[in-house]
Amino acid sequence: MTALTLASLPPHIIKSIIGYVIEAPGDFEDLIAEHVSVNVFKPLPHVCGSWRAVAMPIMFSGCNVSLGSNTMFAYQAVEANPCMVERVSPLYNKYVRVVSLKIDYFGIADGSVMQRLQGSGFGASCFPNARQANFEIEFTPVSTVGAAEALDNVKQIIVFLQQALPKVNSTSIEIIDRIPGDRDIHSHALGVLVDHVTQDNSSTKLQLQQTSRPSIVDSLCVHNLTNLECQWDSNHMHLARLIHANSRTLQQLRICVHEMPKFRNLIFTETNALVVFPYLEHLIIRKPPHARVGVMPAIDCVAPFPRLKRLQVTFEYPFSDDLPFRSNNSSLGIVSIMLDHRTIRLLSAYAVFGKDRLRALQHLVVGKLDGQRAEQNDCYRDFFNWVLPRVRYLFIHNPLDTQILLQTLPPKRDFGNLELLSVLHSTISLSQIVQMLVAFPQLKTLVCQYSNMGDKFSGMSIRQVAAMLRSKYDPLNQHIQTLCIYDFPANSINMVAASILLLADRCPHLRMI
Repeated sequence: MTALTLASLPPHIIKSIIGYVIEAPGDFEDLIAEHVSVNVFKPLPHVCGSWRAVAMPIMFSGCNVSLGSNTMFAYQAVEANPCMVERVSPLYNKYVRVVSLKIDYFGIADGSVMQRLQGSGFGASCFPNARQANFEIEFTPVSTVGAAEALDNVKQIIVFLQQALPKVNSTSIEIIDRIPGDRDIHSHALGVLVDHVTQDNSSTKLQLQQTSRPSIVDSLCVHNLTNLECQWDSNHMHLARLIHANSRTLQQLRICVHEMPKFRNLIFTETNALVVFPYLEHLIIRKPPHARVGVMPAIDCVAPFPRLKRLQVTFEYPFSDDLPFRSNNSSLGIVSIMLDHRTIRLLSAYAVFGKDRLRALQHLVVGKLDGQRAEQNDCYRDFFNWVLPRVRYLFIHNPLDTQILLQTLPPKRDFGNLELLSVLHSTISLSQIVQMLVAFPQLKTLVCQYSNMGDKFSGMSIRQVAAMLRSKYDPLNQHIQTLCIYDFPANSINMVAASILLLADRCPHLRMI
């Protein structure tokens, strides 16, 4: 039998070990920029050659470049604990997949920035394997140079950087406009720049920070937008033209709505022609804090989002009909909405909860709304009876909804699809935990807040409860692996510990608590 050594471990095991070292389990590459110090990584590439081959692509998966009055460079893995370098290194550049460039538009007007770039190791095919470039373009109110001169310098630098990134096919652009007023010359320069950056790319993400001024939006000649984040405010018609021009390429739309009735202009042109988004997969709608945005009137039209996969609304359901649910029964898999009795009855009236609707639904988040009354419970029970046999992941953020859910569960029926159940902002007892484990035999993860108040087992000793569970359930739940109990009273810690031991005795795969 061959002895297993550190050098002979397979790559996926080494990757998991690195994940535990940096305390970011799972797909941790996207998290390292925010959580990891360079000191954590230093020993990893020096274990042996096989460890180095796994660790180096993680450590140097990205490079951050800040261009302005102070030009700086940093590799992504050390962003949280900056370790700036004066030169980028060919030793590390071959691992870089994402290059992020922060550009102070007026801070790069003189030629010194280009000189520093040329002297820092940048050059043709400097990052041969990079596939994505992220541009953050900031317009500051302090300017010592004209917009036209600044534009020429920015274009030269962009051309220079594009030569260093020969295989980039995806671009992300974030525009931060801090200039007061509405200066057309700056807007025109920005439009030329954005067009120059995006013209050869297959996909573009555009993020407009706190602005949708007409001249800014009208200047953006982009026709390959796949991802847009914006504000739907008083100047929304200018933004609508940009969205309509990219309706056949948009895949993700994050929009902050100031007046919901004007959302109609998103799907209709100024000549009242319907705009269809054939490839839009993610639609995320939010509103400014404490704003009253109203409700969009009902519209009789075909589905504007026929391939929608994810719908997220962070406030009360803002439509008067089933508009976002039309004709996507086989695609919509993730829904996150605030539910009240009005919304449930409205969607029921449009048969959204019908037998053949939302066949792909797997992930449901039920947001928290106040003002529910006990006499409205029947519509919630009907809703849960429709939902529970379908979804695999269920998140409930409303205490009353949790209690209705428990009342919905019949004693001799199970809902075999549910794998994750999270009931936040509500307390459940040991007997209710047992009820859920029985009702959901495929459940792998349960997140809840514990309380022994009103527990059906409260009159029984721990030994009596244990004997009852052993005699009645063998096992209690075959698949449960993770039980997360949080925010319980300090005086209940002994009861919680005893309850966990009882559940672990009847749940053979319960390992992580």
